[in-house]
Amino acid sequence: MIEKTAKKISILMLTHNAPEHVELSIRSVRERTEGISYELIVLDNASENETVSLVANLHEEGLIDKLKLLDYNSLFAEGNNIAAKLASADSSHFLLLNSDIEVKNPNWLSHLLAVHKRGMTSYGLVGNPRRGCGNDSGQLPLRVDGFCLLIDRDLYEKAPLDEAHQWWYAVTKQQAGLLQDGWNVQGYESYGQWLHHFGGKSGAAFKTARGMNLSPEEMLSWFGDKEAHALGSR
Repeated sequence: MIEKTAKKISILMLTHNAPEHVELSIRSVRERTEGISYELIVLDNASENETVSLVANLHEEGLIDKLKLLDYNSLFAEGNNIAAKLASADSSHFLLLNSDIEVKNPNWLSHLLAVHKRGMTSYGLVGNPRRGCGNDSGQLPLRVDGFCLLIDRDLYEKAPLDEAHQWWYAVTKQQAGLLQDGWNVQGYESYGQWLHHFGGKSGAAFKTARGMNLSPEEMLSWFGDKEAHALGSR
């Protein structure tokens, strides 16, 4: 049995349709999270009625601690920035968690916090196949993925996600900034023993999102000679 830590994590989860995955994500978090203090904050990005009714019911059941319903799709960067402002004052960390996951191990979150160093820690890596992961050219820096991403609260609040990049490049830019400031960025390539990420369940809004046409040169300018660190399986 893992002892509870004094730290508290605010889990920030965005939802947009895909109700079956939303429910699985929320129930698996609630049923399979042990040894850690946390709150679950859900922000719905203008889902259809079925998903809105679902999250409202889960909130009434007590499975969602705080619920924000938007009448527009704020996408990833703005949505997480809004959700972060709803966090309890005693939260020390934020966890950005997709609504298309299934928790597999009750220690998934306590483990992520245990290996965390000040900065950013994730399940999932992208980039640089020379290290055995990702699918880019091998010239781009190794980066952490954003579907299950732990970050110190004060670092997030000092440099929130850049809403000029509405989708995943907001996380890319944020982690590059942390590295440039001397903080740690690390992630697991292999994470299936902790949770499963289905991926791609919230539609195709990313195709028209602002800030998606990022050149390799611009990304490299963010990172310089730095990149994320790959953690081994445990």
